[in-house]
Amino acid sequence: MKMRDCESCQGYFSDKKPLSRARVFEVSENVLRLFFTTPKLRSARLKTIVDFYDGQHGLVRCLCDMTLKKNPAAMQTGEPWMADCTLVKVYEAFQRQKDVRVKVQIALDFRADDNRMITGTVQNISAGGLYFVTTQKLVQGQYITFVYKFKSEPHRVTAKILRVQELRGGGFGYGCQFLELTPGQEADIRNFVYVRQIQGQLERQKRHNLPVDAGL
Repeated sequence: MKMRDCESCQGYFSDKKPLSRARVFEVSENVLRLFFTTPKLRSARLKTIVDFYDGQHGLVRCLCDMTLKKNPAAMQTGEPWMADCTLVKVYEAFQRQKDVRVKVQIALDFRADDNRMITGTVQNISAGGLYFVTTQKLVQGQYITFVYKFKSEPHRVTAKILRVQELRGGGFGYGCQFLELTPGQEADIRNFVYVRQIQGQLERQKRHNLPVDAGL
């Protein structure tokens, strides 16, 4: 399988405990090179599960042969360990799941199509849209824009309000659909959503001392 727009991944030990996040460099089809910022690794050869955050395929879970070794360019990159990684088997590809939402708490400034500036808090987000709350009144069908750095570069995103909810205790909630995303914007938002999914799963595992769920 050839990855596309894949820049990061999460590896696991054989007992499903998290290994580390890594930067991904594609060498050829089915062969990748991973770079780790954590110093807490050792030279080893292992067969393990890796979740790749791919901008076009989504989250791709693979069985991989991996050879961990010291990175000779560590002084320049700040990544003391690297791994040669060969994809053995693709287990699952969570492709373009626009209905998958993750809970967040992100304070943002929005500009409405009537030129008002709206301060609100994004409470959940998916690759297809977001839900935010604010004290200010908007109406169904209005357009909003905002700027946010989902990955490495800030993006200006436009969304349309599809649902208006009046909240108990005051304020309003708005369900919005993203409009005319560029491939780069969609890839970065999708990556952001999947990374938050994994982070949430690992946090739950840590709190409850549970094994990592292989099915998300």
